[in-house]
Amino acid sequence: MDVEPEVTFCGGRNKKENMKKLQIAIVAISLTAALSASASITYSGTGLSSLTYVGNPGDAQYVAGTPDVAQLYTADSGTSGSADSPAVFVQGPMGTLNSFSASYSLYGAATGPSGTSPYWILWVSAPGDNNPNDEIAIIGMGGPTLNSSSAIHVIYTDNSYWGDSLGSILSDTYNGVAYGDMTVDWAGVEIGDWANGDLTIPASANIDSLTVPGVAVPEPTTMIAGALLLLPFGASTLRILRKNRAA
Repeated sequence: MDVEPEVTFCGGRNKKENMKKLQIAIVAISLTAALSASASITYSGTGLSSLTYVGNPGDAQYVAGTPDVAQLYTADSGTSGSADSPAVFVQGPMGTLNSFSASYSLYGAATGPSGTSPYWILWVSAPGDNNPNDEIAIIGMGGPTLNSSSAIHVIYTDNSYWGDSLGSILSDTYNGVAYGDMTVDWAGVEIGDWANGDLTIPASANIDSLTVPGVAVPEPTTMIAGALLLLPFGASTLRILRKNRAA
């Protein structure tokens, strides 16, 4: 039976053990960094069917086609009478308002009162508060992007904000909690609820994608790098098994 000699000269054993420790440390650090990164999620195609639709029957719905869309329609975009505000929502939590940004894209042009467009609406709450009645609505003033520079207004609070930027209110507090520290429970795109007076004006929008903050996930490149670093350990284990079987 041939036994492979174990090389120990020049501190070989220590070098080998130190290299293994270093490789393990690199893998751990890489995976930790990857898991702490927050990825965005884009809903499009059949993924739009999993979202939450709110509005009068048939006014907010997933429609399969080329492309698939989240279809929003209201016969009356005004604020009185039969008016409604159909919307499509992504359910969170999606982190805090401090780090929130989102965007949508349309298939075709939105219709409705002149100068208006579908707008973002967020429902936020204090961390750990699971009472839906305590949620606060933060509404964009229109347009496909919502971030710290976007103009917004806030409802269901004692504070009055109209046209302020999202970033300008993040350090302000409501019931002792900074808006920026509040959790984004829902994020959606809505149409309607415009002041048309006595006019009945229809509005519509076909949304073919929504991008919102996601959850922390390992990045594929980091996972691959971690797997490659583990290859030497797999080879070492194979050699040990072969020796044991030969013995």
